[in-house]
Amino acid sequence: TKPILSLEEQEREAIGRVLEQNKGNRKLTAEQLGISERTLYRKIKEYDLEN
Repeated sequence: TKPILSLEEQEREAIGRVLEQNKGNRKLTAEQLGISERTLYRKIKEYDLEN
């Protein structure tokens, strides 16, 4: 069985996965996740997902 991930880990994985699916398109990623672009930018920085 998979280990239980914290909410923060789940959020980080979801953002990373959707960003990858959208080839780094942050506007589309934010729309699909239902968050503002500003929030997405902050979370990308917080979770070190820049690259």
